[in-house]
Order: sequence, then C-alpha cells, then structure tokens
Amino acid sequence: MSQVRTPVRPLGAISETFRADLDAAVTPEIEAQVTAFVDKALTPATRVIYLVGCGGSLFMFGAMRFLLERSPIPVVALNADEFMLRRPAALGPGSVVIASSTNGGTPETARAVRFAREAGAPVLLVTKDPDSLVAKEAEDVVLHRSVEAKQVLQGLIAYALLRAQGVAGDYDEALAVFRSCSEAFETSVRELDERLRDIAAACVDEPCVYVLGSGPLEGAAQTFAACYLQEMQTKHAVATGSGEFLHGAFEVVDGTVPVIVLLGEDATRPMGARAISFLERYNERNHVIDGASLSLPGVPAHLRATVGSFVMASCVTARLAQHFEAFSGRPLSERRYMWRVEY
Repeated sequence: MSQVRTPVRPLGAISETFRADLDAAVTPEIEAQVTAFVDKALTPATRVIYLVGCGGSLFMFGAMRFLLERSPIPVVALNADEFMLRRPAALGPGSVVIASSTNGGTPETARAVRFAREAGAPVLLVTKDPDSLVAKEAEDVVLHRSVEAKQVLQGLIAYALLRAQGVAGDYDEALAVFRSCSEAFETSVRELDERLRDIAAACVDEPCVYVLGSGPLEGAAQTFAACYLQEMQTKHAVATGSGEFLHGAFEVVDGTVPVIVLLGEDATRPMGARAISFLERYNERNHVIDGASLSLPGVPAHLRATVGSFVMASCVTARLAQHFEAFSGRPLSERRYMWRVEY
C-alpha cells in the first residue's frame, strides 16, 4: 500500500529515448572501437588496470569492477585527484587506464587523463560529450547516451579486457544480452515504481538516511547517498557496505533509523541478507530493494546478477531519486556549490 502523502511537484518522466539510448550502447561499431583499444593497450607487459573518475563516475565503476575480478591483472579504482597525487609506481606503458566522466566536465579527471598519457599509459575515456573538457585530453574516447547506457558500455569494456586475457568464454552470449537488455531495464523501473515511491515518501523528511549495498552494488549505494541525496537533495545520507555495516554503523540503529538496502543476486548476496536479518530484529524502518524480484525479460539466469547490477546501479537509483524530488520539491538539477563557486 502506498504511503498517504502527496508529492509537491510532478514526478519526472522516463526519458522518451530511454530504450534507444540503451540499444545504442553496445553496437558492433562501439564493440569494434573498444576491441581495437584493448588490442593495442593490453600487452604481455601490462601489470595493472586503473579505473579513474570522481564522484558518481567513480562509484559507477562498481559493477564493472566486480566483473573484472576474473582478471588475472589486478584492477585498482581511484579518485582522479588521488590518482595524480599518489603517482602509482606501476603507472606507465605497463598499465591501462579506463577513465570516466559522465558529461566530460570534471577538471580533476581531465588532469588525470593528461597525467596518465604523459606517463605513457594507454587511456580509454568513457563519456557523453566528445567535445568536453575531459575528451579534449583523451586520444581514445567511447561515447554513451545515458547512465543506463554507461553501465552496459562498461560491461562491454570489462568483457573485452577479460577476453583479451583468455577468461571470457561467455563473451558472445554476454554481448548478445547486453545488446538486447533495454526491455529489462525499462520493465524493472515499472515493476519497482510503486515500491520506490513508498520508500521516498517514508524517507524524504528523515534527518538522515542510511544506504547499504555489497559487491557490485556498493558503488550504487554510494551513488545514491552521495550524488542523489547529498548532492542533489542536500540531504544527510550515509552509504555503507552491507558487510561493514555490522562492524560499526549498526550501533546507530535504535529501531527508527531509515535504512535502504540494495540487494543483488551476485555472490555477495549473503552479506546483504545478513544485514537485513539484523535490521528485521532491531529496526522498523527498513526498505529493501531486491534485484531477485525483477523479471529481467530476455536475461538468462546466469547473467541475471550482472544485468541486475547494471539496472540497480542506474535506472533504479535514478528513479528513486526522482521520487525523492517529487516529495521534497527540490529539483535534482539544483546545486548549492557545484558549478556555482570555485572549489
């Protein structure tokens, strides 16, 4: 039953190009572009793969990082500024850098791309705008049209890196699913919409909201707490790994703390289930979004965890944010400091 509450502004609509944007994410042309980069960048001397970005672009590497755990070559994700300041000793021709900036306007990521290229590392930039600040620093740029498309594109990049290392026997099947998963994304939003509305209605006026996720969804929890609630709704929020929740954060639970749990179907699901079991005993304000409840049409059972992670990390969290916007009245496009002041 929906919360008895009236939104103060209209709910944002699902984009008219939602499915078309997804369908354009893994075309044969983009696959060829990614494959060409990987073929020239990944060599027998490659020692490390770096994933570099800031904020949501860094957090949204979560599902890609999980896929890359198959990689014999270590994968390290770093904030763009930290990447430059730490100056990793392995950075150079023996490394590969995948950089991400959704709209391409992040100065730190632009500097990091230039820094990596000057060190001799091959860099692939994932972004929307080929003429952006970050894109001007990159030689190899692959484009996407939406946050949903970005997740699927990063899945393609991960599989291309894995195939080049001989650990992606399911490459062809995975790519076929990625190319046809737009229905699964759209259906997921519609299946969860009332549930997401209820969560927003229940949490919008709370002084602080906790968001939990594990494995490929830990980044999704960070994205929702830091980007959607803190940045766009100027609302106090805390993102915590489902496993780490039981090593400190759970002490704030007093029975009335609002907690949103993103639960996936991946290998770390027992961590989320354990956190939920604790919350069900000691708390009354628990809101679970379970990827296992999604129908995901066209997605075979063994790829549900992967596609489900893409879905939860993009359109599900984005739609939940739209419901918060509708109840709070604060547009997701407004900022207090970003794009307004020097920092």
